[in-house]
Amino acid sequence: MRGLPPRLWRRVEKALEETIGRYEHVNHLISLWQDERARRRGLQLIDSVDIALELGSGPGNYARLLAERFEAPLLCLDYSPKMLIEARERVRELNAHLLRGVFEALPLRESTLSLVVAAYALRDSTDRVGALKEVRRILKSRGRLLLIDLGRPGNPLMERLLALHLRIVVPLIAALAARRGLRNPWRMLYETYRMLPRNDEMLRLLEELLGDAEMEELALGAIIIAVAERSEEQREG
Repeated sequence: MRGLPPRLWRRVEKALEETIGRYEHVNHLISLWQDERARRRGLQLIDSVDIALELGSGPGNYARLLAERFEAPLLCLDYSPKMLIEARERVRELNAHLLRGVFEALPLRESTLSLVVAAYALRDSTDRVGALKEVRRILKSRGRLLLIDLGRPGNPLMERLLALHLRIVVPLIAALAARRGLRNPWRMLYETYRMLPRNDEMLRLLEELLGDAEMEELALGAIIIAVAERSEEQREG
């Protein structure tokens, strides 16, 4: 499967909107603050930027860090109008601009950006390959993709432990932290995790579609941080 089936994608989008107001707090708890550690590590891997795009910017929690770090125009793209409304307040005083769209059909011209960021977002696409091809299309030569996401470890034991954590422990923590029942929106994390390629497969896909790529694993592979640079050879779709 190259991405989420449409029906599952709609359920995930609805679940994400239900997390508004508790998004960061619960995510910190269920990841033992590794989500924020990965975001900040990602910032360290990117130097100069002239214009950037964040895919799946959500309520804007990472957008503020990105805008402050690079001091360059930042485009924040999300499909959910509710998420964009929430993000508007966070980025109001920053050089950031909100866009509504989907990853598979980005509303931007080719070869215009030096950086695309996807933090905990790419796994929610309906066509992972198509989304990465769109990233390739809008990146300048030697432009970079910063990918931060859940990982699927190559170690079978770690993969099973992470699956159990996402399926059982995460909904329980979220139920307590967000004061919701066990059928809370964070249970959808397991559904999107099941559709992920393993970390080494994800790295190969980045290399195939973009060019040079490097990946770091946090929490024994439960979170990945990858940087891929679009080579001149990867110019055509």
